[in-house]
Amino acid sequence: MTVLHPAHALDLGEPMVVEDGATVEPSLAFVLGSDVDSPYATVIEVLGATAAVCPALSVGGRYLLGNPVPVAGIDLRLVGVVLECNGDVVATAAGAACGGHPAVAVARFARSFGEDALRAGQVVLAGALTEPLPVAAGDVVVLSVGRLGSVQLACR
Repeated sequence: MTVLHPAHALDLGEPMVVEDGATVEPSLAFVLGSDVDSPYATVIEVLGATAAVCPALSVGGRYLLGNPVPVAGIDLRLVGVVLECNGDVVATAAGAACGGHPAVAVARFARSFGEDALRAGQVVLAGALTEPLPVAAGDVVVLSVGRLGSVQLACR
């Protein structure tokens, strides 16, 4: 669980230089449209504050986001998740793999700040949807999430 810093973002299509032993973690990223400032934040509050959600891949402090999709009408517990490496399916899951609901993890994270808020405009990773995937130079990783689209990372 982390608030993403724009300086660590990769642009779509930008390859990622990976070190030996690197792993990719698939997640959902919540783009906040308003603050979550309650020390008692709930899933409902997080979803209400969320402008969009997108598939995300993170590697060693860097991350790549897919296109943001408004969350209204999407049950994030039920979205199907497929992780591929070099064209082979290496893991599958549902959004519920992240604490029962991806927004649960974001609500817990918000509560850990107490009176300090998660702010509108911030992007928060909900946590890994599958086990981390070891990657090496030359690998191409694709995360596809039902109703939210996909994101592809080329490793070099």
